Amino acid sequence: MKIAITTEERGLNSNVSPVFGRSPYVTIVYLENNEIRKENTMENPTRLEKGAGNLLADFLVNKGIDTVISGEMGPVAFYILRNADITVYKASPLDARKNLKLLNEGKLKEVTSLSSGYP
Repeated sequence: MKIAITTEERGLNSNVSPVFGRSPYVTIVYLENNEIRKENTMENPTRLEKGAGNLLADFLVNKGIDTVISGEMGPVAFYILRNADITVYKASPLDARKNLKLLNEGKLKEVTSLSSGYP
């Protein structure tokens, strides 16, 4: 499974960004049998662009992401991800590693519609 987590700084020990499109970094984690096999953090290539959230959603679709863990995101970005069969989870206000643990334990809230977690 390929998971993208919006983060404030580089790496899994960073807090998850409270926003999606303007998050400073995106950490991509490759999980196999619920274990981290690979981790890659990059600067968010869209954060300074107009429509940053929509552009980041498209970027993640093109990267073959299966799951996104993030703070708040706009409706267009949400639907871009959902239409690409990417599962979206609302992050807890913790670091990325703890959010991954919550995901593996089934304790993160899946966002299935805008009324279930995002404005």
